[in-house]
This record gives sequence, structure tokens and C-alpha cells, in this order.
Amino acid sequence: MVFSLFLAFLYAVGTVVALPSPQELVLGAVTKAPAWAVILVGALGRGLGAYLLFFAGDRLKRFSKIQNWRERDARLQRWVARTEKWVNRLGAPALFFFLLIPGFPDTVMSYVLALFSRRPWAFALAVVLASALRLTLAYLGIFYVFIRG
Repeated sequence: MVFSLFLAFLYAVGTVVALPSPQELVLGAVTKAPAWAVILVGALGRGLGAYLLFFAGDRLKRFSKIQNWRERDARLQRWVARTEKWVNRLGAPALFFFLLIPGFPDTVMSYVLALFSRRPWAFALAVVLASALRLTLAYLGIFYVFIRG
């Protein structure tokens, strides 16, 4: 059971950081551990991944090559300005609602929001809450289908 939860946690971190796959696949660990534990571990893993991703994006923005590229390319400057404006206007609530879309691989969107957001705790909290709700709804839907089916 502990090993299954550990793998579920690592997968959840990976879905934010590198794996463009739906987070609902973590529910496969329910066969070895209680559903509430899998959902909790999955949500916390995604929160940690989001927090790490935010700081990786913050460091990435400071590289001199990226700053030079951003200063030289006018189209990139416009895109960055529009994206920053959108992210900081809509912020964590928009991320929360995007993350509720079932089966949606949200890695790219997480990268964009991590790069342009200014509030790491709001970003991570939105990911944790949306992940917990999405996994709970997915679990209840799967459970209902198997019980009724």
C-alpha cells in the first residue's frame, strides 16, 4: 500500500512537471490503497509539483539568454505582455477551473501559468484543490459505473 501511494505521489508530481497525461490515471492505485489516501496523495503531489514548477519558471526567466531573446523579439514581447496580463488578471481561479476539465492534460497550461504568475502559494493551492475535486469526481464516476454497470 505504501509503495502504491509513493508511486501515485511521484506520478502526480510528474503530471505537473513533465508528463502530459491526465491526472486521473493516478486512481489506478485505488486497487492497492484506500481511495481517500490516493486522492490526498495525488492532490498533494500535484501541489508540490506546481510549487516546484513555479520556482523553476522563476529561475528560467532570469537566464540572460532568455532575457536577451525576449528583448530582441518584438512578437515575443507582445505575446509575453498579453500572457502576463491574462494570467495576473485571471490568476488562480482560472487555473482552478481549467484543472477541473476531466481528462485534460494540463502540463503546458501549468507551465504558462508558472512562468507568468506572481503568486506561488495561490498557484499551488489552486492546483491542490482542483486536483482533489477532480480526482474525487472521477473516482465517484468510476465507482458509480462499476457498481451500476
